[in-house]
Amino acid sequence: MKAYGPVSCSLDLESDGFRSGNIRLDHSSNEHAAALIPIPIHVLKNGEGPTVMLSAGVHGDEYEGQIALRALAHRIPLGEVTGRIILLPAFNTPAVRAATRVSPLDGVNLNRAFPGAADQGPTRAIAGFVLQHLIPLCDFALDLHSGGTTGLYEDIGYLTLAPDPALRARCVEAADWLGAPLTYATAMGDTAGDYDQAALKAQVAFLSTEYGGGAVLSLNSLAAARGGIRNILHWTGVWKQAGAVSPPGTTYVTGVAGGLVLAPEAGLFEPAFEVGAAVEAGQTAGWIHDLDEPARPPRPLAFEASGRIYMRRAPVICHAGSILVAVARPISRDEALALG
Repeated sequence: MKAYGPVSCSLDLESDGFRSGNIRLDHSSNEHAAALIPIPIHVLKNGEGPTVMLSAGVHGDEYEGQIALRALAHRIPLGEVTGRIILLPAFNTPAVRAATRVSPLDGVNLNRAFPGAADQGPTRAIAGFVLQHLIPLCDFALDLHSGGTTGLYEDIGYLTLAPDPALRARCVEAADWLGAPLTYATAMGDTAGDYDQAALKAQVAFLSTEYGGGAVLSLNSLAAARGGIRNILHWTGVWKQAGAVSPPGTTYVTGVAGGLVLAPEAGLFEPAFEVGAAVEAGQTAGWIHDLDEPARPPRPLAFEASGRIYMRRAPVICHAGSILVAVARPISRDEALALG
């Protein structure tokens, strides 16, 4: 039995075989007077080899990764596995069941809850359990996201670069093998509580993704997620029969000053470009249509930076401060390795 505060799991993670079960969250609230909320986990182990953990559902309204991992658990022939694969298809199960970004139990964003705490609510306890009991088993971890309710993404890898040169190089190699059209690269920063940085601080190579968005299931993004997962499993050696036999490669991008187009006021946002478009500073990014003043003409908004649109807002109604469009600038692989 592994436990961390109110979170526990009795599933055998060490013996050879395929096992499905649950991590249990002991929680009491108005809805759950007394409950052990199940968080699904699958383990496939066959002999000696690397351990790779794949997760999805950190945010409950992001679906491509959840479906890809739920199906994957039943499609990998155990005899083709060399090592161990751990699957968490609904990492934040309370949010998954509520179809929300943050947990309905405590209003906490799981991707801001690391390194976790045993006595500060259910979401931080889930984070702490994974960081204490599962991450130390791993040679590599992949966390699958999408844009959720509010964002539409080009299919991208999200690469946080650790200070350690060897760990950094392995994460960049993982991005090459994932093979997403874009990989957004950034140095470790001051984002409090995110999973990427917690895993890297534990010296585990880590990559996350954004596939699709809008709280709908994109079949194209689902196919891209499945292909990327198979590539990663092949590259790590845990399932050599999966994926590409050589790294598909990717285009690296990073943030640029002025790359975010923010809503100056509430209204209806009409974008001028789709995700993936190349744009120039000064071009019109879109228009804000006033909700209350029909005589007022649409307000144009301009790009302040040149680059490629990797994300735009999904809901048409926006509020002052909403990120409407995000632009990144292309960089070389060597520049990505040198960030930070």
